[in-house]
Amino acid sequence: MAEPTKVMTLFIVRHAEKVPDKPDPELSVQGQQRAIHLAHLLKHVDLEHVYATKYQRAQQTAKPTAEMLDVAITTYAAGDSEALIKSVLEQQQNALIVGHSNTVPELVRLAGGNHVELSEQDYGDVFMLQFINGYITTTRLYLAPSQKAKY
Repeated sequence: MAEPTKVMTLFIVRHAEKVPDKPDPELSVQGQQRAIHLAHLLKHVDLEHVYATKYQRAQQTAKPTAEMLDVAITTYAAGDSEALIKSVLEQQQNALIVGHSNTVPELVRLAGGNHVELSEQDYGDVFMLQFINGYITTTRLYLAPSQKAKY
């Protein structure tokens, strides 16, 4: 009898667009729309965890998905990507991780995904890492903001 297929999926994203020139800025209107669009993208995924840094822009990006799927947001330290990924990989459960332009590439790499780059201007990239029986695939999706998205 064949072993069952073991699959885990991580979604790693940068927070959505933020209001400029503020300490700990919240999401802009466009960022709020993109966060809602992310929730719609993931609404049929069996996410067991949602992680975001303590910053408003990350929390607000994660919130629509967490609410839609009735999953609590777990806050992690932006400077401790290694500990987060170690914990996520040990749990072997589907998760969304919201980070920043300077942390998302490291999160993807630490999880075993392909090399990725993000600039300060890049928003809307969703990195889907699928772990299937010991193999990892990295898929880069682009999530365009929608002016009519509601949840």
